[in-house]
Amino acid sequence: MSVEITLPDHIIGEVLSDISGKRGGRVLGIKSIMARFSDTGADDVDMRRKCLNALIPLSEMVGYSTYLRSISKGEA
Repeated sequence: MSVEITLPDHIIGEVLSDISGKRGGRVLGIKSIMARFSDTGADDVDMRRKCLNALIPLSEMVGYSTYLRSISKGEA
């Protein structure tokens, strides 16, 4: 299953090792995301959050959102 996960950069290592190890998935890419920080309409790159694209077996996705919320303390 193709997934896109937006997460804070301080947990990216833990999520990468979980996806490629325990879950048997494959990370396709990681990129910084654009975010709007003010009412001026200017978009900036938020260096504290990343967007991770991966392929993970569907059977491993059961309960994954709960896992992400747990390790990110609700930020992912």
